[in-house]
Amino acid sequence: MNSLTPLMVPIKGHDSFKRVLAKGIIVRTDNFLGSFVPNTRKIEPVCFGISIPKRHAKKAVVRNRTKRLVKESLISLAQNEKEKLLTFEEFVLIRTVKLPSHPKLVRLDDVKSEIYALFGKAMMRIG
Repeated sequence: MNSLTPLMVPIKGHDSFKRVLAKGIIVRTDNFLGSFVPNTRKIEPVCFGISIPKRHAKKAVVRNRTKRLVKESLISLAQNEKEKLLTFEEFVLIRTVKLPSHPKLVRLDDVKSEIYALFGKAMMRIG
């Protein structure tokens, strides 16, 4: 099983993304949109997907760096606030605004604060 941590497994395929987007709770921050499916059956591991559209970052280097930083933020969330992560069965994170043109301008602190804020809003939405 290819996963970041034993808690998280990546979602693969367009149909899986569509399914999560259709049945999940939609939450937005300034830079990301998230669709979260509540974990009513207490399923582990949590499935996740990350999408950085080409229209928001033309260079693959920038898109890949952003994905790596999002994954690193999710690992940090799993280590520090595991219960927040386990509240959801599946989730998809989509970048909704343009990224800087140079990969070094995409900072871990900025991405991490956005991911934590997104999970905080999602937790408030499900109660």
